[in-house]
Amino acid sequence: MHLLDCQPRAGTRSRARSRRLRPASALFCACAMGPVLAANPAPADGWDFGGAIRGRYDLRFTDAASDGTRRTSEHLSFDTLLLTAAYRSDTWYGAAQYRFYGGSFLYDAGYRNYPGEISFPVYAYVGRHFGANDSVSVGLQAVPFDDTFWGSAFLNSLGFVYGMEETYNLGAVYQHQGERLSSTFGVFPGAVSNAFGLSEDSARYSVNLVKADPSVPAGTRTTERNMVAGRLQYVTGQEGMPRYTFTGSGWYSTVHNARTGRDGERRALAFSAKVEQGHWHGKLLAAWQDIDNGDPSAPDQITVGNYDAPFNIATRGTLGFAEVGRRMDTGRLPFRVDLYANYARFFKTVPGQRDTQRLNIGAFWSDNATGRIRVWSELLVGRNDPFVGAGQYSNGAAAGGDDRYKASLLMVFGYYF
Repeated sequence: MHLLDCQPRAGTRSRARSRRLRPASALFCACAMGPVLAANPAPADGWDFGGAIRGRYDLRFTDAASDGTRRTSEHLSFDTLLLTAAYRSDTWYGAAQYRFYGGSFLYDAGYRNYPGEISFPVYAYVGRHFGANDSVSVGLQAVPFDDTFWGSAFLNSLGFVYGMEETYNLGAVYQHQGERLSSTFGVFPGAVSNAFGLSEDSARYSVNLVKADPSVPAGTRTTERNMVAGRLQYVTGQEGMPRYTFTGSGWYSTVHNARTGRDGERRALAFSAKVEQGHWHGKLLAAWQDIDNGDPSAPDQITVGNYDAPFNIATRGTLGFAEVGRRMDTGRLPFRVDLYANYARFFKTVPGQRDTQRLNIGAFWSDNATGRIRVWSELLVGRNDPFVGAGQYSNGAAAGGDDRYKASLLMVFGYYF
């Protein structure tokens, strides 16, 4: 399998802006829960090189012109070029992915706007198997907090916005894979560093705590250190019967505030239940997060960033997520289709902060012959969601935006090689 959008799980052997983005950008995350992944054959031992080039179409029903006038807008633009290398043998494995952005309507004033102007690694790690069930990997890799991808949507869920879903940091991960019970434990001394872009600290793939640019209102300047995270996962179900997966996860870290010189902490817990039966799948998840940002005078929000764009999130709250999806039987047609719908809400603890919500109804298309042509099409409805609707980006996930529902249609299409 070409290891492209998805980071292979550690220990497995066959899986794989002026100084900001335009507000209300529906950003670029890239992968999905199991049923939506293209099922290419597992590679033979040795090296495997691949990549993809993608474009995107955005129809934004609640966009805003430069003078603030509400309007509907549409854009056809470049999305990304990504390059991937992977290695596997009976003893060793590893993978790396690098991405190039720019040349898109999302990057406007201040950018020269050519592909590659913004670029960063997604993951880069090496690992070793110890027997059939144990492995250790080191490098830039996914923090083990529930599944790396909570659902099927191209943009991931609100878990990604709040820095809990598909987060990559520098460290070591141990994994034990039992017949039904598996455990994964990771220690991460620090986050990945800023790469290439115009922002001070946000040229990176996953959402991390960052030093805010001056353009971010009431932005913070923090770094996350000494992260410890782990998950336990139990799978049950017999052949021909529903397969159930129950997952519990925890995350603890130190948060250093460069402005105050104080240290705070991040604590997070998540519990999920997933069911798969034939072509159907469903998932329920609840996650709780409490971040002490090291600033007693302004404790209720913290700045995070990715894709060269910082924004604020609430420091305390509980996230609920639900998804249902089905792989469609397309008969003799030359393509396959996976349908999915999910809803997420971040219930903010601080009174007066308006909850962030997102509804996503989507379809993933790929050709049956090779799986190299892939298309995601999604209708997004958000409220105080930084990735959906004009005027929400800087503070929608923190105190909230205008508390109105916004809608957009996103289509991402690519060729994978």
